[in-house]
Amino acid sequence: MANFVECITDPSRAGELWCGDRTVAVFAARPREVVEGSVALLDLGAPDAGLRFVAVLDCAEDELLVPLLREAADAVRQAGGTALRWITEEATSPGKAAVELNAMESGEVYRWWRRDLPAGVPVGDAAVRRLPAEDGDEDVAFRIGTDEAWYGVELTDTRARLVHNREADSTADALTALTAAALHALDSDHPGLRAAEVNAAPDDEALHAALQRLGFTPTAERAVEYTLPLA
Repeated sequence: MANFVECITDPSRAGELWCGDRTVAVFAARPREVVEGSVALLDLGAPDAGLRFVAVLDCAEDELLVPLLREAADAVRQAGGTALRWITEEATSPGKAAVELNAMESGEVYRWWRRDLPAGVPVGDAAVRRLPAEDGDEDVAFRIGTDEAWYGVELTDTRARLVHNREADSTADALTALTAAALHALDSDHPGLRAAEVNAAPDDEALHAALQRLGFTPTAERAVEYTLPLA
């Protein structure tokens, strides 16, 4: 596969694979004339050479990720970086790419919590409202929340994923009201869904408490940061 990995350093050639001003290269897998997976390499400019570079993955197949990450790691090494970091979603056991590359788990970024639908919860706080869409929200069916905390809701045939974000500390009571409002919207406007899932950081005790109150339980699926030390 390494023979099919193309290093792109020209943003105009990379197109949508380019991830913004900090992108220094994109490594694309082209085994059959089309891009089947890519890794965008970002230079965060950190003084610590071990924290300077991260990879943004756009690929689900380990067979593609391994050569893509190897190429990205070589570029980091040549640029003076001492480690390459990336985040991937997986179950509790490490993915093939992490094992083959001898990458170390740096920490859990978030874990998905799940409950069955319909939830049957009453309407939440009146301050919670539908929010306007944001740029880059193509996969988001709707946003709901307040100015300080919100969910972007992604829908499949049978499942809703509530991607949580907030700009300030919040209480378990406020997050319970927010989550209840999101569940009520799913019950009312999207009948037929079987489950709702919410992402929560491992140290987010307020959100954990809110989710437990509403019948969510943590799953095995999580997002993990890996670090590949470079000699």
